[in-house]
Parts: sequence; structure tokens; C-alpha cells
Amino acid sequence: MQRILSGPLRLLAALLIGGLPIYACSVALSSCASPSNRRRADAGDLEKVQKADRAALEPYTPQRDVLTAIELIELADCRSLPCVQLFMKARDRDFVHASKGEFAALHRSAVADTEGKELVMPLSTFYVATEPQASWRAAHTVHQQVQANQLAAEFDSLQFTLFDSAYYLGLPDIQKHYTSPLFPDKHLYITATYQPWYRKGLYENKITWPCYIFEVYDRQLYIGIEQH
Repeated sequence: MQRILSGPLRLLAALLIGGLPIYACSVALSSCASPSNRRRADAGDLEKVQKADRAALEPYTPQRDVLTAIELIELADCRSLPCVQLFMKARDRDFVHASKGEFAALHRSAVADTEGKELVMPLSTFYVATEPQASWRAAHTVHQQVQANQLAAEFDSLQFTLFDSAYYLGLPDIQKHYTSPLFPDKHLYITATYQPWYRKGLYENKITWPCYIFEVYDRQLYIGIEQH
């Protein structure tokens, strides 16, 4: 008895009888898996992986380079290194405790020196005096004028206005002294200098880039600064 072929088998037999090479079937059936389609799929998968990686790293990526005016006002209440360490630990996503009394922005960027050379460094530091017998000093040093201007504008929005200018803190450049009715017990000093700190950390050697220092002290320390 003649076997009745099913639909798919009849199609295959017809292709063979008609002399069409059998590999044509495999080509037709595999067209959806062409190299170009695989490339598109691979590119889409790569983008998804990269997006997932960025999302995973986002909680650990520094978001800023400079402390805020309010943070500097709050830091003015610290009287010791442990107090500063505790304050900065809560901001360890953006700042690292590089050495004793030395904190620096985690993000690095290019800073132009006086000759136009670009130096890669933290865009700000926050140092406190830890030397034996040293008077208390806490200074936030910013290394780009744009960011320094932004921080100065923050203090301006808090109604800090120029009180006077003098050589207060032992620096070779004049410090501008600001006060605010909103913070009557706080005193702000801003200095543009090439000697932000004497032989300490990032400033151990000759400084060839402009530095902008922001220092905030409470009334008690302010009186000591004035007398000094």
C-alpha cells in the first residue's frame, strides 16, 4: 500500500524531486538568525548591561567637589579632629579622609596652573590643624574659581556681607572677613592665595595654581583670631 505523505514531507519531497538543493531550506529557516540581526541583539544586550552597571555604581559615584556654605557653618561648631571626622564620615561618598586632619574631594579633575599646565587633583580639600601646640584652624580650599564663586554666592544668599579685611590668619595674603545677621556667632574669612597651608598634604611643595580658602569660625575662635 502506498504510504500517504504528510504536508511537510510532501513539501520536502517536491523540493528534492525538483532538484532544489536541500541547503536552501536551512538558509530560509535560518534567515532570522543572520549576523546583522545578531549584531543588533548583541548591541542591545550590551546597552542593557552598561545601564545596569551604571545603576549599580551610582550610589558610590561622587556627586560634588565642594562643601556647602551651610556645611561649613555647621563645621564651625567642631572643636576637635574627632568631631570633624564624624561630620565628614557622613559625606564619604564625596570626600575621603586622606590623612590625619586632611580631607579631599574624591573626584579628580584638571586644574590649570599659572603657566597654563593642567594638573589633575581633587577640586577641594578640608584641612584642620593637627600639629602639636598649633592653634585651631579649619580651612576649605577650592581649586577652581568657578566653584569658589558658586560657594561665595551661597554665603551671599545667607546674607554674609563684608565686615573688613586684614591679615588675620598668618597667611601672606589679605583675608576678607564677612558676617551675617542670620548667623551672628559665625565669622567667614575668604582668601585668594598661592599658600593655603604651610607644608601640609597637597600643599607640601610649591603651589603653582590659585587657591580660594573659606574658613568659618564661631565667635569665641573669632576673638582669638582677632587678638592674634
